[in-house]
This record gives sequence, structure tokens and C-alpha cells, in this order.
Amino acid sequence: MCRSCAAQYGKRVTQRQPQSAVQKKPAPRPAAPRPPPLEVELVENFGAVIRRARENLGLSREALAAMLGVKETVLRRIEAGQLQPDLALAKRLERALGVRLLVEAAEEGVAKSGGKVERGLTLGEVAEIRDEGEE
Repeated sequence: MCRSCAAQYGKRVTQRQPQSAVQKKPAPRPAAPRPPPLEVELVENFGAVIRRARENLGLSREALAAMLGVKETVLRRIEAGQLQPDLALAKRLERALGVRLLVEAAEEGVAKSGGKVERGLTLGEVAEIRDEGEE
């Protein structure tokens, strides 16, 4: 456009920088200390729990597998107890079926009552027992 047309018909436009380039990013906050991850384990009869809950909801294996994004054969093996689901899949199964599959892992060697540590046999005690049995 020529200057005379620009003066008659045009507007003066100034170019601005995009807002994202002008704004400063906030300083990162120090990360809050996370609690140590809880040790969880599957309930003992997880396969039966899953199958019963699926049947109570009226879902087929294929439908549940599609909901969870896994193959039907994987779900069949989990229900049969031949395959343990990983933590992420176990959590998805809990949400989809409304059941409890993950429980806090019990500390090995700690009795539930009184918090006393149950001590097994020492190597020396085993050797003494064997010596007594051989005489």
C-alpha cells in the first residue's frame, strides 16, 4: 500500500510480543517431602474376588477387559490365579469393580498382637537339634 492510501484507509498497528514470551515463569517451589510408599500386596484369593465382582455386575470378561484396556486372556489368567496383576492394573480393577484387592503388606516377623518380633531358629540352634537327633 502507498503512504497516502495507508494514511487514508489504514490504521497504525504496533507489533506486540506474545504474552507467553513476556510473562516470567514462577520460581519452582521446593518439593514437599513425600511419605514413603506403602507396601501393598494382593488379597489372597484375588482371582475369585475379581470373578465374583465381575459376575455380580453382569459383565463379561470381554467387556471388562475392554474397559480396562487389557486382553481378555490376561483377565482370564488373573481370574484363574495364574497371573498377578501389576499395581496399576490392580488399582484399575478395584475402581471398575468396586472391590478391595490391595491391602497393606504385613511386616514379616512382627506379630500382630503386642508388636513383639517372632524369632525363628538360629543356625546354631539348628545345628544343636541335628546333633541331638544323630546320637
